[in-house]
Amino acid sequence: MLRRFLSVVPKTVQLWASVVVGGALLIGMVMGYKAADQGTVLRTMSAYGGAGLLVGAVLALWLVCLGFVFADARRRAMRPVAWVLVAGLFPHLLGFLLYFVLRQPIASTCTRCGKTVPAHQPFCPWCGASQAAPNAPLSADSLQQASQ
Repeated sequence: MLRRFLSVVPKTVQLWASVVVGGALLIGMVMGYKAADQGTVLRTMSAYGGAGLLVGAVLALWLVCLGFVFADARRRAMRPVAWVLVAGLFPHLLGFLLYFVLRQPIASTCTRCGKTVPAHQPFCPWCGASQAAPNAPLSADSLQQASQ
């Protein structure tokens, strides 16, 4: 499940999340070294480094989740920047909850022009081509109506 989640998140967001964790750890270690007394350098550096690692991990997780919202909203032909702002700015993770409740089905690609078409539209808004599957299997109801 984690692989599936990370497969949606853009690689650049994953890279920056790693940079954030490493940078926070480094900042924590340097601050621990500067704040330490002569005899307690190792203990103070590890305490500050652990705090930096925790803060960096939380920030990286937040960044990866926002990257997921951006990429997933784009796949679903929604407004990705607006949804990232909603998910990032609403307090107490309410924005993420709103996104997951209100998201639309995954969009398809037009067979004629190749642009993204929302799942609920029967025709491409760009070229007007029908989005119905050309060789869709007939249901029992449609077979019964065709025979009458």
